[in-house]
Amino acid sequence: MTAVLYQVDQHRRRDSRQQAAARVWSRRSTEYPDCVIARVEGELDAVLHDDLCTVLGRHRELLCRVVVLDLRATTFMSIRAAAVLADAKADAWQAGVELRVVSGRKEVERALEVAGVRPQFRYFPTLRSALMS
Repeated sequence: MTAVLYQVDQHRRRDSRQQAAARVWSRRSTEYPDCVIARVEGELDAVLHDDLCTVLGRHRELLCRVVVLDLRATTFMSIRAAAVLADAKADAWQAGVELRVVSGRKEVERALEVAGVRPQFRYFPTLRSALMS
């Protein structure tokens, strides 16, 4: 299983507060070979913006049909990140790829609602349900 990890500690090290390292990673599903699974752990804010765009754009190079973004380990999502997801969904759709979001945390759901993009994404409570749809 190949995983691409994107670490972003260096930006957070400048902050004297103790924060968990945030990261975005993706891999091709071994069970569903036409799917790429991306996961965000920690805070999804401006620090991870470029990493998120890179990971969500991997569908072009991997020639997949579905990208599943797993946000269950995301503790915070900025409004800008929610808007990025809406743009990524439109880009993926134009490329013939479906972007699915797995969420559940009220903080993430609220950011999607406030940004006005929640209706663009079908609700998937688990990774398995998103992969099997």
